[in-house]
This record gives sequence, structure tokens and C-alpha cells, in this order.
Amino acid sequence: IAMRKYPIVSNQVRYSLIQRTIETQLLGYCQEHRITIIAYSPLGSGMQNIRARDKDGALGRLAAETDKTEAQIALNWCTAKEGVIALTKSNSAQRVAEACHASGWRLSSDQLRWLDEGITYEQRGLVEIALRCTVRRWLDRIQR
Repeated sequence: IAMRKYPIVSNQVRYSLIQRTIETQLLGYCQEHRITIIAYSPLGSGMQNIRARDKDGALGRLAAETDKTEAQIALNWCTAKEGVIALTKSNSAQRVAEACHASGWRLSSDQLRWLDEGITYEQRGLVEIALRCTVRRWLDRIQR
């Protein structure tokens, strides 16, 4: 009843080139119901983690091709999805400015596909997610 009066307008979830669990069901549901996805950790908890899964160097080649940084490429990939915005954190003004320059332009469909195919990623199933949540709750209880 409360949700009829106050609809959900956004959902903050982990989403990046290397963590794509939301693509199995959640992303489509949110897009269909006009719920904005706020992607946290869109740089995979550090560009080194994305680079480690980019065996063919797609990220670097696209950065050179577009005259953008690898981080800007990764952020633009994320926000190229309908209804997705990226939430980044930084400890420097330079990194904030770099993140801002990930917007105002778009990777082409071929470039997006190149990243999709070139970077290996995690996509956890519902059973794995449920098990992780159960174990996490159990660990929280025994640590109290």
C-alpha cells in the first residue's frame, strides 16, 4: 500500500564493466518501470580490477581511439544504458573533473559491444546472491 503512494524512483546497486549481475533481471525491470539505477562502484573498485579482466586491451584501445581516459570509457559504458547514472567517489579534484568528462558524448554501439565482448565479468545467479546474503547475516549474528 505504501508503495502505491510513494513509488520507487531509484535503486542504488553495484554495476560496472566487471560486475553485471543486475543485467539478468533487475536492469530490465527498472528500465520498464522507469526506476533509475544509481550504479555504485562503476569503476570496479579500482581501474586495476577492470584492466585485469581486459585481456585484449579493449579499454586502452578505445581510450586512444576516443581521446578519453580508461576511466571515462568505463563510466560512459555504464551510463550508456537507459536509466543508469554512475556514482563515483574521489579524493582529488582532478579525478572529479575526469569523471565529469565521461558525460556529454557516447560510445558507439560497436565500441560498447567491443567492451562487452572483451572484458570478462561476474554475473551472479539468484541462488548465489541468496546464499551470500544468508551467510553474511549469519556472520553478523555470531560476531555480535
